[in-house]
Amino acid sequence: MTMSEKNQKITRIIACKVFKPAIDALQLEKRYPSLCLTYLPSNLHLRPQELRERMLTRIKAAQKRNERVICLYGDCFPGIGDFCEEYGVTKVPGHYCYEMLLGSKRFRQLLNETVGTYFAEKELIQNFEEYCAIPLELHDEEMKRYCFNQYRRLLYVRQPSDPNLVARAGEVADFLGLSLDISDADYSYLEKSLIGLL
Repeated sequence: MTMSEKNQKITRIIACKVFKPAIDALQLEKRYPSLCLTYLPSNLHLRPQELRERMLTRIKAAQKRNERVICLYGDCFPGIGDFCEEYGVTKVPGHYCYEMLLGSKRFRQLLNETVGTYFAEKELIQNFEEYCAIPLELHDEEMKRYCFNQYRRLLYVRQPSDPNLVARAGEVADFLGLSLDISDADYSYLEKSLIGLL
């Protein structure tokens, strides 16, 4: 390691664990030796206040170490953009993790193609009971209708490292009374966004 690499300021990405397969695939840590990553559990979006508090703890710890901080999250708690600005953190552009995994153009196309698209990725499909069915009381038919009546299809955003989840995604779609479609993630949008910030 050269002296300039040693003295280079560390950049810390604080990200939802949903993005770990993408970050691993892009090999950003190999390409940027001064990059460090912190992942927070993907189910924290169910508890926005806790997400905010845990993110703030990680931000303050990183800044105490004089690290530059990038936030890789969608709009997962109210006012996240203002929050990042207040604490001097750069937020990766994008309102939804699915938008970042598919690219804005593809994401909008998919939304426009079927009004009432419910997006899901590996973490949600594998942990559907814990992340969705139990908290929303979806085993109550009335609650299921209330929560999902406006949806027409479940769209599984598949990442290259995912195990075979097609059958499980089909079970979730059947439970919700939705059709199932699959769209493969395209990391080029996320890669461009992150490299632009690094």
